[in-house]
Amino acid sequence: MDKIQECREQESRCRQRAMYDPESAWKWLSEAEMWQRRAEEYRSSLFEECNFTSSSDSEKSNAA
Repeated sequence: MDKIQECREQESRCRQRAMYDPESAWKWLSEAEMWQRRAEEYRSSLFEECNFTSSSDSEKSNAA
């Protein structure tokens, strides 16, 4: 969960920099999108991991 929060913070910083640096805003917004995608990837991998763990647990209890 910490990785997701760190990515969101980086995304926010990049968006703020874009506001204060209009000449390079394209660069900062692009980087913000990269951090946003990374946070979403971490979140989806956690979700998949939780689903895998819970399905494995239910298979074990059904086998018993």
